[in-house]
Amino acid sequence: MKNFILAARPKTLLAGVIPPLVAYTYFFGRTGQNQGLFLLLCVLGALFIQIATNFFNDVIDFEKGADAKRVGPTRVSASGLVDIQTVKKWAIACVSIAALCGLPLIIRGGWPFLVLGLISLYLTYGYTGGKVSLAYRGLGELFVFLFFGLFSVMGSYYLFALHLDVQVFILASIFGLLATTFICVNNLRDRETDREVGKMTMATRLSLNAYKGLTLFTIFFPYILLHFYKDFSLIYWVFLALIPTIKLASIVLKKKGAELNLGLKFSGIHLIVFSLLLSFVFMYERLL
Repeated sequence: MKNFILAARPKTLLAGVIPPLVAYTYFFGRTGQNQGLFLLLCVLGALFIQIATNFFNDVIDFEKGADAKRVGPTRVSASGLVDIQTVKKWAIACVSIAALCGLPLIIRGGWPFLVLGLISLYLTYGYTGGKVSLAYRGLGELFVFLFFGLFSVMGSYYLFALHLDVQVFILASIFGLLATTFICVNNLRDRETDREVGKMTMATRLSLNAYKGLTLFTIFFPYILLHFYKDFSLIYWVFLALIPTIKLASIVLKKKGAELNLGLKFSGIHLIVFSLLLSFVFMYERLL
């Protein structure tokens, strides 16, 4: 169980679980309606898709030699803690659970959710493996923005409300950027070792300063997008999340290599604080 949890990379799972939760607080704050069952299925589906992706990453990066000079947290395949066939079985089991969670969502949302679900399930493997291999083509950031932002938030909200609006798109963009911070910090940390083994992430394709600029953009631009929610009386309370943000930005600008593991920690802290404050703002007037 210890190695299962290690390979699942629990610190990264927030980026998958939080978006449908915040989409629900926005939905509840607007309508006061309860869609708890669909919330649970959205969260579980997102959780097991991300765990499966982390398992496949663990195996595929090892097979491609990308973990030969690992500076990040321990990978169970590269370290020999778990046989790669076992890790693959874990991944397949998580994909199967995610698929089961998705069946009621397809019934409610229709054929677009079937298409989105099939793409999501394939990319648990295709993110690093197969002919697509998004992470090795410099498309990891785009993938995270789309799937953990636009698709997760907008898809979840549609399942709750059966309609979308501009503010849902803005909310999805906010959490797409916050989720992308994780992969930016991760790829910034691995920039030199990835370049050595030929893993062409966006971090290795851009100059160091340009990629740091992109990372800072994912951190700070969500605060600009908050202006679209001025109709919520307490929206600017969310700016309190800038407190851990300053530390995160400092780490991005000053640290390198394994030191950036601290940046992943503060990316998680920032996401949690931002999400809690925004959820409180969305639900405050409804709960009065």
